[in-house]
Amino acid sequence: MLASLMLFCGCQTTKKSLFTAAGPGWHVQQGQALWRPQRGLPEFGGDLVLASHADGRCLIQFDKTPMAILSAQTTSNHWLIKFPQRQMSFSGRGSGPTRFSWLYLPTALAGKPLPKQMHFESKPDGGWRLENSRTGETVEGFLSP
Repeated sequence: MLASLMLFCGCQTTKKSLFTAAGPGWHVQQGQALWRPQRGLPEFGGDLVLASHADGRCLIQFDKTPMAILSAQTTSNHWLIKFPQRQMSFSGRGSGPTRFSWLYLPTALAGKPLPKQMHFESKPDGGWRLENSRTGETVEGFLSP
């Protein structure tokens, strides 16, 4: 029963990457972010890297040196998010579940429509904030141009 539930949810203990972010056509931005995984939990900061390709592929890495906190990859029809410290990954087809706000960060930064419970705000100082009103998860930060 548990195995079928994990398969249904897309959870795996290990998962290969959807793609390698190497070669021409990649736009890489670096910055800082604060992440609150859900309402009521403390937020913590780290280094953020967002690599996007003209074909729609995106790679997100959020690290707190020396730990990799999460990495996420999206394509036009697949998604993958990994939490190395917990040895967990989730993947699937489509745009991804809204419980993982990180999957929607590239969409939000591009000014594209978001699911109803996702709210994005651009700040006057160049920063931004993405919030899931249902879970209380927030990602707030800035990226180099």
